[in-house]
Amino acid sequence: MEQNLEIKREIKLKTKKMKILVAAKKEGWDAPVSERFGRAAGFSVYDDTTGKLEWISNEENKQAEHGVGIQAAQLVASQKANLVITGGSFGPKASEVIQKTGAKMIGDAGNISVRDAVEKYKK
Repeated sequence: MEQNLEIKREIKLKTKKMKILVAAKKEGWDAPVSERFGRAAGFSVYDDTTGKLEWISNEENKQAEHGVGIQAAQLVASQKANLVITGGSFGPKASEVIQKTGAKMIGDAGNISVRDAVEKYKK
């Protein structure tokens, strides 16, 4: 009986939908990850159930004088991302908003492509 519960739990964990949001300098799999979360050109959103990458522009937010991190974090919340990746740091206010969504955050991912970030962290 206990073994069956463990198998069911393992299957549930493996089938959980994963959405990864990556702050990027431009659109596409080969785009570099942005070191500036709130002022990234946009966000690549990878959905592991479809294998597709969607682009969401951050053009409007990145031009704002203040609150860009919070606005970007609210975008994360609207996408229901499980994991958020940036090449630099998130900032305290953006971190607070993202933490409330339950998404995990990976900062300082380095100078890598969106593809490399997704492959490295989707496991």
